[in-house]
Amino acid sequence: MYKTLLGATLLLVAGSVNAQQKALQHCAGIEDSLERLVCYDNIAKQSQGESKQAEGKARGKTQAEKQKSKAGHRGKSSLERTFGMEHKEKEEGQLDRIEVEVASTEQGPYDKWRIELSNGQMWKQTDSGGYFPWNDDDTYYIERGALNSFFFGREGSNRRMRVQRVK
Repeated sequence: MYKTLLGATLLLVAGSVNAQQKALQHCAGIEDSLERLVCYDNIAKQSQGESKQAEGKARGKTQAEKQKSKAGHRGKSSLERTFGMEHKEKEEGQLDRIEVEVASTEQGPYDKWRIELSNGQMWKQTDSGGYFPWNDDDTYYIERGALNSFFFGREGSNRRMRVQRVK
């Protein structure tokens, strides 16, 4: 961007150098100091106006290029809008909670539970929750948590443990 701006300014300055030289010689030939000062001021105003115009044109070109590149990136905007939200959208037929029947439980290393369900699924405890009450007559559930996590709990109890499906 700066190279384009610098190049455009240099071309305009080089082209107007001859015209400025003639104008400066004309002003130098004026004997009255006030009129000579006014002549030099007019030359300065003209040269500033030309350089500002050149900068404006160069900036306009670079801004147009930026807008074109942004237009090319807009095609990705629908993908960008959904990025990171995959887990927020519920697929059709996806359940938030299921009631399960426990076939067997065993406490593995580090006192973490491995739970086998009657439908053949195997779940393991991933958090370090300590006590979890087991009773054969109770109803158990697995519910979906945030960020694709799952919790195993018992109806009527506010205790639950984070689990991960193994099989």
